[in-house]
Order: sequence, then C-alpha cells, then structure tokens
Amino acid sequence: MGCGAGTQKYQAGPAASDAESKNHGEATGASHTSIYTDAVAKDKYDSLATVLEGKLKDSKLKGLVKELLAACVQISEAIRVNLVTVNNSSNTFGDTQLTVDIIADNILWDLAKTSKLVFEASSEEEPAIMRTNEGGQFVLCWDPLDGSSIIDNNWAVGTIVGVWDRSVGLIGSTGRDQVMSLVVLYGPRTTAFVTLDDGIYEFTLGSGKEWICSREKIEIRKECKMFSPANLRAAQEVTGYKNLVDYYMEKKYTLRYTG
Repeated sequence: MGCGAGTQKYQAGPAASDAESKNHGEATGASHTSIYTDAVAKDKYDSLATVLEGKLKDSKLKGLVKELLAACVQISEAIRVNLVTVNNSSNTFGDTQLTVDIIADNILWDLAKTSKLVFEASSEEEPAIMRTNEGGQFVLCWDPLDGSSIIDNNWAVGTIVGVWDRSVGLIGSTGRDQVMSLVVLYGPRTTAFVTLDDGIYEFTLGSGKEWICSREKIEIRKECKMFSPANLRAAQEVTGYKNLVDYYMEKKYTLRYTG
C-alpha cells in the first residue's frame, strides 16, 4: 500500500520541479537546494494504520510503533508549550539537563513502564537498563530530545529510538541487530522517519494529532548539492575532513546545518 491511496486530505506546499537537476551545479536558488524538489502534491495520503497494515508484518512491532509515535505526539506538544529552563541537574555523561529533556524522557519512560510490549529500556538520561515488563518482547534505547542545547534558539530537535528483540538484548548489540528504529523531528512540522519491512517511511503529524504518510521508501540521493557537516571544528585537526569540506565549498554545495 503506497502513500497515494489514503483516507485523509493534507494540504501540501508548492513543489518545485527537478527537471533542471542536470544543471543544478550552477544553480543556487531555493528550488535547487530543497530536499522536496521532486515532491508532487497528492489529493490523499495514507494514514499510519494503513501503511503499517501493508508494510509491517510483525503485529507486535505495529503496536509498538503506534505507542512510540503516540508518545512523540505528547513530546511535540510539551516542547511547544514549556519554557526552556535549566533543571539544576546533569545526566551520567555530564550534560546539563533542561526541563524539556526531563519532560520528554519521562514521557518515554511512562510508555516503557506501561507497555506490555517493552521488556527492557534505557535512556541517554538514565543509561542503566531497566526491566519494565517480564512478558515484553522488545528492548528500547532512546535519546529523548537530541539537540536540546539548541532548542532555546527555537531550532529543530528530535527523538531517536532504537528497538531490539529481547532475545538479542542491548548489551553487545549493534545497529544492525535492531528490528526497528525511528527518528522524530520537531520543527515547523513534526515528522517521523520509521523503518518498515521494505524501507524508510516518513510520517507527518497532521490535524487531529493523526499521522499521515508523507513520503515512502526514502533513500539518500547518490548525487545532491547539499552537505551537513558534524563537528566542523574537527576540520582544523583532521586533514581529510578539511579537504572534504573544502571540496563541498569549492563545488558550491549548499550548507544545511544546525547544532
């Protein structure tokens, strides 16, 4: 089931054509630097339930995705109405905790402790593994609000969740052992990127707190004109990294970066 035959209408913004992509080496306008240059508005978009029914066979994982995204709706609402203040505490890694960190973390812990699907859980704020339900199937590990240090500037932040089967557990496991993962981005829109059976799907939080499928089977383009360097200061010490950044700049790539 694709994203085109859904049950909810959603107003999409104007989509620019990618017909000029062959010449975007010389182009610098917004239409050539948007990640949505090839997006075409549809009359209807699939609901979360519709996509999960067709694209995720594991019934327990379906339930967990719904529970996690419901929790992220709560986080989205909480960070929009709560002021960003210091909580006068720090996590195990020495990071100063903000009120929004604690709020987001508590919402996810409430889910882990009440869900019949969660066996164990761990958080960046509380990295010790906690047994939450003996009958649970999955182990969760999350960063409740990645990038919270920039939220006071009203920049985008996100929730990151990894999911493992209890037979594998968390200790000694890698990302390849995950049975599912998701990233939720809280920006001008709230969007979720979820791994399903046949690829990565984007869901957008629409009216009525309902998730609709806004993009399907997302892949990183082999060729693009944007770059987003992490820890740019390291370019002063790592020659290879500096050369890479210089290459992007010389080729007039567009910088997309916050943090």
